[in-house]
Amino acid sequence: MGAYAKTAPGETLTYRPFDLSRYEGEPFCLRITPEDIDLERCFFVYLDETFEDYSIRRLFQDYFVAPKPDRVDELESRLEPWLRIDPMLPKKYAMLRQLIARVHAQSGRVLYYINHGPGPINTEESVRNHLGTSVFADGSFNDKILDVVLEFHADDESLPELDQWAQFRRTDTAGVTGPTSLVRRRRFITQMVVALIALLTLPLMIFSCRRANNGGFGGGML
Repeated sequence: MGAYAKTAPGETLTYRPFDLSRYEGEPFCLRITPEDIDLERCFFVYLDETFEDYSIRRLFQDYFVAPKPDRVDELESRLEPWLRIDPMLPKKYAMLRQLIARVHAQSGRVLYYINHGPGPINTEESVRNHLGTSVFADGSFNDKILDVVLEFHADDESLPELDQWAQFRRTDTAGVTGPTSLVRRRRFITQMVVALIALLTLPLMIFSCRRANNGGFGGGML
């Protein structure tokens, strides 16, 4: 167990589970919390599986440390589907960039930890190397997750953003399903089963119709 072991109500977190391959092809959740901020006040965004090949340093460099305007726009667009449950996500994104910039301006350090995992980690390691799973008991969320906790060390420099962050309301996910939730998987499986049954029974239906039609023609000719 590492330095951080935060858990949201109803959530089970597993770092590098043996069955992670069953999530292949799905997006993963990047969840970030500063230091001791609880998970219900987290920043989160869903990223495509292609980002798993990035190093953690590159991911944060491109989108949080020194992002170009188009990268900021890209990430903010990824937040839009989730603004209904946390309208403060863009503000949190901006505050993360401010925190990192403030610490670097003071020649300080930002340390990266994995919640329920190791830390501080080597940021040259890949995202894939530190993925876990986040599963909620009600089936609403069932995700691959990169669950990062950031520590800011700025030579005793005051970081007002942390105090502001602690005042954010806790996110309520009641009635919300994630993009890879167990509920969605069940619906998909049900749809696949129905489609398969339809596919298998279609030739039988066609054959039955042909027999009925042939019988009808024969009866009319007698």
